[in-house]
Amino acid sequence: MKVLKLNLVTLMTLVGMVGCANYEPLGEHVAKLRAEQTYNQNASYENLGVVPTGSGERMEGAYQAYTGKNSDDLQGTDSQFIEGFSTE
Repeated sequence: MKVLKLNLVTLMTLVGMVGCANYEPLGEHVAKLRAEQTYNQNASYENLGVVPTGSGERMEGAYQAYTGKNSDDLQGTDSQFIEGFSTE
């Protein structure tokens, strides 16, 4: 009776281990998710001409006009982060 139980437990363990085997290559699932969550995978190449060029001072002025905050409005370590853009 003990031998039958031991054989049954061994058989069930082997069947369970074979049933849980995963033959998919490592990293393929993450790559698939990343591709599915990216709307336009070529956006970084298609938008190269859209990025404006200029000095830091010029870009700072454009950023202040975009956010509606002047550097005079900021004190200490305040950020120019736009409220409502945070996903948290």
